[in-house]
Amino acid sequence: MIDPRVAGGLRDLPPSVMIPREWMLDTFRRTFGGFGFMPIETPHIERMEVLTGKGAGSDEVLRQIFEVTNRGGTPGELALRFDLTVPLARFVAKHVDELGLPFKRYAIGSVFRGERPAKGRFREFVQCDFDTIGTESVLSDAETAQVIHDALAAAGVPGFTITLNNRKILDGMLESLDLAGRSGPVLRSLDKLAKVGRDAVLAELQKPAGDGTPGLTQEQAARVLEFAERGRGGVDVLREAENSLGTKPLAGQGIANLRTVLDLLSAAGVPEDRVAIDLGLARGLDYYTGIVFETTIKGWERFGSVASGGRYDNLASLFTSRRLPGVGASIGLDRLLALMDEAGWLKGMTKSTPVLIANFPGTDPVIPFRMAAQLRASGIGAEIYPEAIQVGKQMGYGSAHGHKVAVIVGPDEAAREVFNLRNLATRQEDKGLSWSVLVDSVHSVLQVLEQEGARS
Repeated sequence: MIDPRVAGGLRDLPPSVMIPREWMLDTFRRTFGGFGFMPIETPHIERMEVLTGKGAGSDEVLRQIFEVTNRGGTPGELALRFDLTVPLARFVAKHVDELGLPFKRYAIGSVFRGERPAKGRFREFVQCDFDTIGTESVLSDAETAQVIHDALAAAGVPGFTITLNNRKILDGMLESLDLAGRSGPVLRSLDKLAKVGRDAVLAELQKPAGDGTPGLTQEQAARVLEFAERGRGGVDVLREAENSLGTKPLAGQGIANLRTVLDLLSAAGVPEDRVAIDLGLARGLDYYTGIVFETTIKGWERFGSVASGGRYDNLASLFTSRRLPGVGASIGLDRLLALMDEAGWLKGMTKSTPVLIANFPGTDPVIPFRMAAQLRASGIGAEIYPEAIQVGKQMGYGSAHGHKVAVIVGPDEAAREVFNLRNLATRQEDKGLSWSVLVDSVHSVLQVLEQEGARS
């Protein structure tokens, strides 16, 4: 017999996971659509050269690519996508004339990375991406942060913080240390600060690069880390950065960008305590050129970022000579759900159909079939128990599977054209209700239960 276990870092997803997952995906789709983003889909498999082209991803991500092989195929020709942004750049470069600019898209799908599995970190996981292509407007930068906020708020995620930075500020800081040509490796090292700690990053910054380029001096490395560690907070952080880097044009542009983004988010009603500045935030991917985002849940920072992204003004240059600046972000659905599950925030989200229709022994099955159809036609989910067994066992099934109420019609009720409506949590039962009020009665009870759930 074949062992039914799945490969390491991959998962089967039971209904207890899929139901809140689908609800959250619907929430994200409504949020994205409300801002004018339109859905697209790209293949899970891309040509290797698309994914590994210069600037497509960091060395670490490229090492995690899953190569796809097939009999008779060319080795190294195909690979599974590691994110949805590089395929987007290819898609836009190919279709830009028919799409028109600016183009706002969202895409939701699996991506694959051969990294070591950990809590909330998998080899196959779903990203929920949204991007605006064809504009350098700071309004699009701010809107990206607002979409992150509104999507997580609509999904009931409490206590999250959207952290912002602008790569141009970091570039200006490196320029002030005569490190203008070293931004790639320096920022990749800086991006590991929260994961590996200060001492490890300090040592890495001073290491020679693989191409023989010498590492930073001890003083340069210390100043880079000092800038990153002191640059956390609010508007005051930007004032300090302006004082120290005011003569560097790139840094000035980045500071002005963040000031405007903060003003726009405030105008949109985003609470001040949900936005923070971190001048050490770099994001590991090489293609970011401006604002960058990371989102963490207060008290659950060990899970890492649940939504991140940034501006990438040159990514499409891999595929076209036409300049197609863009900005966007990705919500990591699986990491977010793993966090919310561990925190106990998903309890109660176990069944999408609130009503169980009992299959009472001796009752004509046409009756429960007709009742279920009436409820579904009115927008209320209803499931009929398939076997005409003891009603108590049917009620146990309903309770175990998250149904809220049960409709029961025995032979006596059928003769009088009435039904009983049972609250499966309290076992309280309204008896002898006329078939003519089925929809209204069920709707009223579910409304009360929903209000009680919201209060609790």
